[in-house]
Amino acid sequence: MAKLELRPQEELLAKEYASHIMNMLFIPQANPGKLTVTNQRIKFDETRLKAEFEYDLTEIDSISVGMASTLTINCKDGKKHKITGMYNKRLIAAMEQAGIRKE
Repeated sequence: MAKLELRPQEELLAKEYASHIMNMLFIPQANPGKLTVTNQRIKFDETRLKAEFEYDLTEIDSISVGMASTLTINCKDGKKHKITGMYNKRLIAAMEQAGIRKE
């Protein structure tokens, strides 16, 4: 996991352990890593597979919250990223603080 270099005027809002759920041959698989939320972007750094992603906040349409605080990041380009973890409530609060709309 590479250390996130903050941009000018960028503030760290949250950085928590989480798992990015991806389907591998139609079977959901958890990819552990860390999700970072700043006032400018969201970045997921994984520890195993190619589950990393990074988006500027302007590229994110909304977030939705499912059972057990499972978080889905809905991007404007139609991509969706499902996140689980024991710190999701903190991540959701940070995303709302960053101005991301919650469905």
